[in-house]
Amino acid sequence: MSTLLQKTQQIMDMLKDGQFVEGMEQFYADDVVNIEPTGATIEGLANLVAHEKEVLANVAAYHGIEVKSVGVGEDDGNGNGVTFAEYKLSVDMQDGSKFNPDQVQVIRWKGGEAVRNTFYYNPAFN
Repeated sequence: MSTLLQKTQQIMDMLKDGQFVEGMEQFYADDVVNIEPTGATIEGLANLVAHEKEVLANVAAYHGIEVKSVGVGEDDGNGNGVTFAEYKLSVDMQDGSKFNPDQVQVIRWKGGEAVRNTFYYNPAFN
């Protein structure tokens, strides 16, 4: 079994390659909750994947991510704990806008699956 740090690094590697949906399907629990800085939440893997596909349909160019740090806040060795990743995302949208936040993603794990993702970034500075 991979450690939670290894799993988080694998998620970052998949993001670098633009494998957003594949990463969700590989690591997220069916009842995952995604929380954005605005307070918006998406509950359930199927809903999150559907939303991600809608967002990706509006992407003109994906330039990748620059991972700044990945770490573990807690890992009990049984797939339960908390990890984080700090990275810069770089995306050009079809409407001409850009989505380029410096963000932190905090992942809560249970039984080796991501059950809660909380994103921290300033939506005004993209």
